Amino acid sequence: MRLGVVLPTYPRGATVEGVAQVAEAAERLGFASVWTTDHVILPQGSAGPYDEILEPLLTLAYIAPLTRQVQLGISVIVVPQRNGVVLAKELATLDRLCGGRLIAGVGAGWSEEEFTMLGVGDRFHHRGKYLDETLRLWNHLWTTPDAPYRSQYYDLPAVAFGPRPVQTGGLPIWVGGASEGARRRAGRIGAAWHPVGISASDLAVQSRLVHQSATQAGRPSPEIAPRLPIQFGAGSEALAVGRMQTIQGSPHEVLAQLRDYAQAGASEIVCLFNSPDGNVVVEQMEIMAEHVMPAL
Repeated sequence: MRLGVVLPTYPRGATVEGVAQVAEAAERLGFASVWTTDHVILPQGSAGPYDEILEPLLTLAYIAPLTRQVQLGISVIVVPQRNGVVLAKELATLDRLCGGRLIAGVGAGWSEEEFTMLGVGDRFHHRGKYLDETLRLWNHLWTTPDAPYRSQYYDLPAVAFGPRPVQTGGLPIWVGGASEGARRRAGRIGAAWHPVGISASDLAVQSRLVHQSATQAGRPSPEIAPRLPIQFGAGSEALAVGRMQTIQGSPHEVLAQLRDYAQAGASEIVCLFNSPDGNVVVEQMEIMAEHVMPAL
């Protein structure tokens, strides 16, 4: 099982230096991937840890030349809040800039207030359909832009569109969310299903729909790659904090819990070490690399 790491792009107190420090440590320590997180604007008083957060695509463009091997991902970008054509251009350009290492983690979003403040409040209640159409649009622009494309939300003639992503056929799409619609979407088109803070037992049960949807679509099952808060320290078992399942304990205890996820079908875990301090995150990564990764 591979391990990735969420970059400390939030909450308040995160620094550019810390982001670079964690990205470089990921490469040095053998992590498979590094990830940014997306929010643009939220109501004051209800933003939680996202009251100050670096923009995800610009952050990946910044760390691209600081790394050579790790994959770069967004966990996840809220596609229906953005212009799908512009986003296709930005993602293709970023894949060029990082030499074909980009993963496009996508989601439908959850904050109606954020949609409204971004001027796209009308999309909120059909955001899943908008996401599906945008993903089909990306595939079109990245493969056959010289043909017309028409759908409910897009109407394009044959166009000149470039650059295309380095990766043949377009970017790997990791589908976030644990709703039935998200899991069906992951099965139909995803390279991976990417839920957040899910227990190992729920992962095993809920991923069945992902695999069934892939079979119905006549394609291989996507990977299962959850994002999980992890903390080395007090505790001996996974804790449910709010809606987030948190893995914590000694290295031996964390390893045992990660093995439960592997048994449930996970091929990669994206680790969230909850701190905006690059030094703290790197310390946790070093424990993981020394005591856990070799056994995985």
